[in-house]
Amino acid sequence: MSYLDFERGVSAESLRRQREAEAAECLRAEMTQRWRESERILGILRTISSIPEDIAGMDQWFNRVRKLGSEMDHEPRTPNEWFQVRFPEAVRRFGRAFFNETKPNLHGAQVEIPLILNEDFFAAILSGEKRLGHRMVYCPGDGFWFYDPRVDAFCPTSDSKVELLLSNYLVKCGEALEPFADTRLLFTEHRRPSVLNRIVNKAKTVLETDQRFFEGANGQTRYIEGKRVLALLEPSPQLFIKSAVARQEGALMSASEAYLAYAVYCDRNNLPKAEYSVFKTSAGELIYERFQLRLRHDIKTDSGTSTHGWKHVALLPEHMEASGKAVEAA
Repeated sequence: MSYLDFERGVSAESLRRQREAEAAECLRAEMTQRWRESERILGILRTISSIPEDIAGMDQWFNRVRKLGSEMDHEPRTPNEWFQVRFPEAVRRFGRAFFNETKPNLHGAQVEIPLILNEDFFAAILSGEKRLGHRMVYCPGDGFWFYDPRVDAFCPTSDSKVELLLSNYLVKCGEALEPFADTRLLFTEHRRPSVLNRIVNKAKTVLETDQRFFEGANGQTRYIEGKRVLALLEPSPQLFIKSAVARQEGALMSASEAYLAYAVYCDRNNLPKAEYSVFKTSAGELIYERFQLRLRHDIKTDSGTSTHGWKHVALLPEHMEASGKAVEAA
């Protein structure tokens, strides 16, 4: 409290409340600005009308992301600086965004030209900006999923939308740096469809997770067709075997027959679907555990060829329509 404040009759309590109000206003402004940036990015990945129009948890979201850093103190002047601000971890793991060539401009000043794009880096940044609380993963056979704070769950998105997001990052970088850098390649060469497609395909490896991401006590919640789907306590192949397969003496069930019924079961119940090889291994383990029957390699199909499957188990009637059938065992 200063002498002038004392002369004006301003109390220490009034000053404290004033400072608290100013700090709260600054915090609200920062939250609003960061939220708008987050919404702009996530809006590219969302499906129209797939989320509620408003959100009650913006304060909760900000309390999570406010500790994750913000913008740099100085204004970025090069494409590498621009991406370094947003994705420092990707730079540490995969190297800087561009390999530059330096040339003098018309005024004789040295200007960096982002000549070669680092595809590994750009595949990694599709995991999302930590300062905005973003996260994206890729599930083989099930596509890309991104966390949406509006529904507090992971939502599916398409390869095309992920390519559009990548293209938009390059556009926004170019717009921000036009006064300082040669940005022509950002708008043209580096945004060619073949380049974007190649990076998104590489991101499927960099961001790859497995079905356990949505399973178990620590599994993530998904948002599918307007509904929040909680994490499964058991993998979907195990849930299917327990609910759809029963012992039946003399019956035959091929692995492919079971997988067709399993795929329909997952679609009907909004469950993550494992690939065939994962399903067959999991089903084999559970069927042996429950019925002491091992996976066989001599199940004969209608065409007379041998395939993998089980004898003395069968699909329950309500699951038979979705499957093919094996007719005999050797």
